[in-house]
Amino acid sequence: MISVALCTYNGEKYIGEQLESIIDQTYKKLEIIVLDDASTDSTFDIVNAYANRDSRIKCFRNNVNIGFNKNFEKALGLTSGEFIAISDQDDIWQPGKLQALLDNIGDNWLIFSNSSYMGASRQ
Repeated sequence: MISVALCTYNGEKYIGEQLESIIDQTYKKLEIIVLDDASTDSTFDIVNAYANRDSRIKCFRNNVNIGFNKNFEKALGLTSGEFIAISDQDDIWQPGKLQALLDNIGDNWLIFSNSSYMGASRQ
């Protein structure tokens, strides 16, 4: 199983598209841990709506904002998969990303993939 550690903070603009790109991965044996860092917008409500439709998504929320680094540290501690993929709330993953990483990690401790900047014009 691959755990995805996804951290959010006031990400209502992009979080739905990001979750869709994770849900639509060709590799399906996922645990999706979403840790919201005390957002003041509708991010947590959007994530909860996704969690109600997909049992692989587990949502958590900090009572107070702890910042980017501490939020990721905490999210990583909530995962249980053999492998962990980290994700920002505004990423969009290609459908075969996790399968390609899994197929190529071998006996390495770490693997990464390239990314493309999409710009602020994304709706």
